[in-house]
Amino acid sequence: MNIDPNNIIVLNNYSYYLSVRNQDLEKAKRMSAKSNNLAPNQSSFQDTYAWILFQLKEYEEAKNWINKAIDSSSEPSGEILEHKGDILFHLGDADRAVEFWIKAKKSGGTSNKIDKKITDKVYYD
Repeated sequence: MNIDPNNIIVLNNYSYYLSVRNQDLEKAKRMSAKSNNLAPNQSSFQDTYAWILFQLKEYEEAKNWINKAIDSSSEPSGEILEHKGDILFHLGDADRAVEFWIKAKKSGGTSNKIDKKITDKVYYD
């Protein structure tokens, strides 16, 4: 069996899996960066990279990448919009975070904590 080290789907999905589990984040960052280099302007790949940066507490850079993900998508998913809200919250902009959480809820595909985030105006992990 041949393993393709440049398989962008595997690189992205595995790096996202690591970020959600908050494990091996530097490895996830390298793999995600590679997937973005191999396939630029893919909103889901950009979102993955933004989320890894978020997990690493690199919020300003995460904001840059989540903005790229939004710009690369004609209709950003609820997950991407929720991530933007999460990033904004950690950058000290709770009001804009709530705006994005509301947009995310309307789009669907959000976490099960979206209602609590909106109601309490607080980020929940």
